Amino acid sequence: MRRISGFRTRGFAPAARLAAGFAVVLVCLAAGGAVAPLLPVRLPGALVGMVMLAALLAAHRGRVAVAAGEAGALLLRRYALFFVPAGVGVMTGAGALRADWPAVVAALLVSSLLALAVTGLTMRLLLGSRASAPRAALPAAGGHE
Repeated sequence: MRRISGFRTRGFAPAARLAAGFAVVLVCLAAGGAVAPLLPVRLPGALVGMVMLAALLAAHRGRVAVAAGEAGALLLRRYALFFVPAGVGVMTGAGALRADWPAVVAALLVSSLLALAVTGLTMRLLLGSRASAPRAALPAAGGHE
């Protein structure tokens, strides 16, 4: 299989590549939304679509993957703009937040500490299994014993 970086996309104009990349992402999102209700477990359609996109990109490494990668890179460069609607929502709901600020602060602190603890325990579990594996003896520095 050829690597994604090995493909040249000279035949497409940059705008057409981006449009094709966004189309691939949106089609996977729509397909995920259509497939999610049919699954035996409840999963968000966006998550199912993301898994479909990952499978598509893993299986197809041609121009489709290059176009979707370029569209994703553009989205990541403009990632901060996705926080604007959330910030506007916080500002418009400031009155409700002001009334319940102790509960909001407590929820933020507890969820942050819980996420930190779960991440730490997971890393300890994963790294602990690596540390228990036998290691090869390292030669002394400089080649002398």
